Amino acid sequence: MAEFPSYLNNDKSELPSYNHGYDMSRAHEVLDYEHRRYRATSIFSRNPVLSYDIEKGGELYAGPFPQRGSSMWPKVRYTFLSAYRRLFSLIFLGNLAGLLYICFTFNDGNRTANLSTAVSANLLVAVLIRQDFIVNALFSIFATTPQWFPLRIRRAIAKIYEYGGVHTGAAVGATMWYIFLTEEITRTYVTAYRNGVRLQHMVAVLTLTWIPMVLLLLIVIFAIPALRRRFHDHFEASHRFGGWLSIAVIWAQAVVLTDATRGLKLLGIALAQSPSFWFLLVITICIIVPWLRLRKVVVRPQRLSNHATRLWFDTVKIGFCQGFAVSDSPLFEWHTFASLPEPGYNSCSLLVSNAGDWTKQQINQGPHKLWIRGIPRTGVLRIAPIFKCAIMIATGSGIGPQLSFLMGCGQSLRYRLLWSTRSPLETYGEEIMSLVHKVDPEAVVIDTKKTGRPDIVQIAYELYVKMEAEAVFVISNQKITRETVYALESRGIPAYGPVFDS
Repeated sequence: MAEFPSYLNNDKSELPSYNHGYDMSRAHEVLDYEHRRYRATSIFSRNPVLSYDIEKGGELYAGPFPQRGSSMWPKVRYTFLSAYRRLFSLIFLGNLAGLLYICFTFNDGNRTANLSTAVSANLLVAVLIRQDFIVNALFSIFATTPQWFPLRIRRAIAKIYEYGGVHTGAAVGATMWYIFLTEEITRTYVTAYRNGVRLQHMVAVLTLTWIPMVLLLLIVIFAIPALRRRFHDHFEASHRFGGWLSIAVIWAQAVVLTDATRGLKLLGIALAQSPSFWFLLVITICIIVPWLRLRKVVVRPQRLSNHATRLWFDTVKIGFCQGFAVSDSPLFEWHTFASLPEPGYNSCSLLVSNAGDWTKQQINQGPHKLWIRGIPRTGVLRIAPIFKCAIMIATGSGIGPQLSFLMGCGQSLRYRLLWSTRSPLETYGEEIMSLVHKVDPEAVVIDTKKTGRPDIVQIAYELYVKMEAEAVFVISNQKITRETVYALESRGIPAYGPVFDS
């Protein structure tokens, strides 16, 4: 029996032995790992709350989780200075510099036109970066990074999935520019009115200027992470309907304002000479195109348990590491899932677990038709093959995205799969268990009903050291994903997981 290091406090008298190999004929069985515990506090201060030391085949995994050299810098570096927030800051500060330049030095009579152009340019960036074809193109380009590149460069490149920072930075920038545009237009018309000059379309211009400012402010307020989580339905409504209405009113404002300032030019020529017109045209096309592909498709529900169901889409074609959103009320709510592709990628399925009212309804009632729109979107795991070896972590239904990736990645990288969930066989069925052990015969599967909730961070580190991996990818709920990624990154281990505030 292996000797345990002194940092572990025994709460078991002895540990059983396990065979090195795994018999595929027993793929329905869960590898029931014994564990030992040691005490600690929260993941962020990181003396872990509950850690498991896994013994498999008589081999003890790596020892204690390394401590950080500093308590403050990692929190600053990997929270306030995350890639998402650095992208946000880059876009926002660039806009702020441009705004200060125009406000204090650029006064040639075209300030209103310049402010309007800045607003529409930022709105265009915010819309384009969320377009499915743009996202897919970015992942396709960055995923070609060769594995012989220095790890430092590949580690930075893998952060491409935090592109949401560009979206929020440009959206906040557009709102900031629009506030100053509103002030400029209002001051111009009020000054003219006080001087007894009646400018053309005065009331219409002022009305059409103030409405979008209120709408944009509401969108930004509800997008604040804390409010977004607490009032998610309001966030969805403000983002969708408020965004559409804002663009429509800005269109009207652009036409009326151009008509009021065009002089002797024809309205059409004046509009064509305005950059804002072309920016708004592209924005409108980007908003409309996905809805042109709105369709209702047949779904074959396969209820796996009271906690999970598998939805089969026989007519939906998807690509490697892609997923799509589904809805039964397309104007009000959408739910995005990674897909499990069938051979040939001509059909797929979604793994849905009970995480709220909507998912519970799908499990209990089994939908036979659902709405989808646009094209499938590439997810964070698409970037994993740029590493030579990776630890792939999933909890609960997060096994769906991991299986989607692992079934298609082939020999592009070495990996070890870690899946922690309650009663995996009873909850997700024998077929999912077979897929797990097909993609990784040595997968670490933890039944939390038997072991309690494990310390994912500690086990991930142990696997990372044992496999000599280069990165860790986490697919879980928001809390576990953020804490696991932070705990690993703050100790120099490249870790990645979906960003939920984009």
